[in-house]
Amino acid sequence: MPQNPDKEKWNEFDWELELRKDDARVNTYANDLPKFIDLPDEDGVIMKRMQKRPELAPAGGDWSKLGPVPYDSEGDDPDDEEDSPSENEVDWRTAPGAVVYSESARMARDWAAYYACNRTPGLLVPSMKVLCLYGKLMARSGDIIDMSLDEESAPQSRPLKIALCKRLLSDVNLLMGHFMQIHREFPEHAAKCQEHESVLGHLHDNLLDVMGELRKG
Repeated sequence: MPQNPDKEKWNEFDWELELRKDDARVNTYANDLPKFIDLPDEDGVIMKRMQKRPELAPAGGDWSKLGPVPYDSEGDDPDDEEDSPSENEVDWRTAPGAVVYSESARMARDWAAYYACNRTPGLLVPSMKVLCLYGKLMARSGDIIDMSLDEESAPQSRPLKIALCKRLLSDVNLLMGHFMQIHREFPEHAAKCQEHESVLGHLHDNLLDVMGELRKG
């Protein structure tokens, strides 16, 4: 059934359907990246492949906001980061999703450094998937933080925030399973995998608390 084109009227289930498409796009990217990582503009190559699959198209078929373009920093104003840094620093760290964002960033750095020091043959692709999944956790929890700090959009954004929490829980479970698989296939890295699994367990509990508060309205 086609979704309501007016996203402001979407409920959490409408948003979850769209976020599941986003999951499929990210999974496609993660699976294709090892094949094309040595090519120039590998992001562009993967994006063109994705655009040929209609089931991955976002609502309305608008691909313009997906892919590498949103991460292009050439248009950023260097003065933006200097505007009221102390005020923003306090706000975002207390917002829902802040724990997931900051811990995902910390653990992504930890795993990247760990892999760089060990360089176990066969661990490259699993490590790339780990970093991709941590990136998803950061992006989605960052969206929750942004919407929580925007007081004017708070009531309208509640369905989307709930849907994001549900997908974040799925992402956390997926990442925990991925570490368990690495643990089984590379027993020499068991201690590091268990460290990440423990942190992800805490993030799972935190997300349940955040979603519970959102459902209270």
